[in-house]
Amino acid sequence: NTLFNILHLSASVSRKLNIAFIYEKTPGTSAWTYAHELGRFHLEETFPEEVHTICYENGTQENIDSLLQEAIDSGCDLIFTTSPPFVQASVKAAIANPKVRILNCSLNTSHRYIRTYYSRMYEAKFLMGAIAGAMAENNRLTYIADYPIYGSIANINAFALGAKMINPRAKVYLEWSTKKEMDLQEYIKSIDSSCVSGRDMAIPEEASRFFGIYHIDHGWPRNFAMPLWHWGKFYEQLIWTILNGTWSYDDNPTVKKAINYWWGMSEGVVDVVFSKYLPIGLKRLAGLLKTAISTEAFNPFSGVLYSQTGVVVDNPEQILSPEEIMTMDWLVENVIGSIPSKEELKEQAEPVIKQQGVKKREEKVSLHDEDIGNFR
Repeated sequence: NTLFNILHLSASVSRKLNIAFIYEKTPGTSAWTYAHELGRFHLEETFPEEVHTICYENGTQENIDSLLQEAIDSGCDLIFTTSPPFVQASVKAAIANPKVRILNCSLNTSHRYIRTYYSRMYEAKFLMGAIAGAMAENNRLTYIADYPIYGSIANINAFALGAKMINPRAKVYLEWSTKKEMDLQEYIKSIDSSCVSGRDMAIPEEASRFFGIYHIDHGWPRNFAMPLWHWGKFYEQLIWTILNGTWSYDDNPTVKKAINYWWGMSEGVVDVVFSKYLPIGLKRLAGLLKTAISTEAFNPFSGVLYSQTGVVVDNPEQILSPEEIMTMDWLVENVIGSIPSKEELKEQAEPVIKQQGVKKREEKVSLHDEDIGNFR
């Protein structure tokens, strides 16, 4: 059927769909950008006759407007801005160019003029936490986070919940790589954790193995599992909606509700890769958990939940809503650590925190339905 659809669309599309990807860094220096670049390659391989892609690297707050305009002037019909700080420029460009489809990769933003997209990475983090909990010989785990932004708190909590489900004595020691004067290697040594959760994936320009879930053995990491962002799966499914006419784009988007794509394991956008070092039984258990999450038979944020300060959910049948998961400002009970303030972080974190930083409870305002939009 897929081959037939491609052949049918090849005959019906009069010209190629021109697609631009705008990156904040380069694929060689950023794992986040590298994952999106792999997604761009996936598009070109899947739709060799239907799409043409181009990428713009090293986007900044100062040049994002000109990069968007350059992409539009070059005839791009569809633009992906792959970093949350680019959302305001994306909205501005979309208003000025209503015929161009613009999507921004962010979680807590919702606008009628653009669509946003992100992945439910917390599903993979729960699975990785379960693996780490099982491999934690001394019940100590270290979780290295980067920015206290929307989505990252859910990732931390899901990891801790997964670890506790397999190992009730597991403690997760949380630290932030973007804190001022932070020496991560010294911190990891001081905690003496059995397992460490580092950055999500490796990048081409570094040969380091300090990523995913790993155990340090005589100074060298032994990797157990790694999360994957399959952005190509998302981009492919989105392109199909444009090519087959189901995108339902309106020339007057102000009368429409915002659309937010938030896909996970069930859509193939998120996955976990197991290493050869995992025991056979644990690999089988992790596979069963992955299937349960992928089929939506299990949700990591279901049932009774306890934070560091008390009960968050006391109903064993309750499942947190997307809004509650996205805007978490609390840590689960077995996390040792805290959410840092912007004053504690390095200068490089300021633009990210300004756009995506988790707000304290007293700073929050109620989110109305028209503000959140539709989650798909």
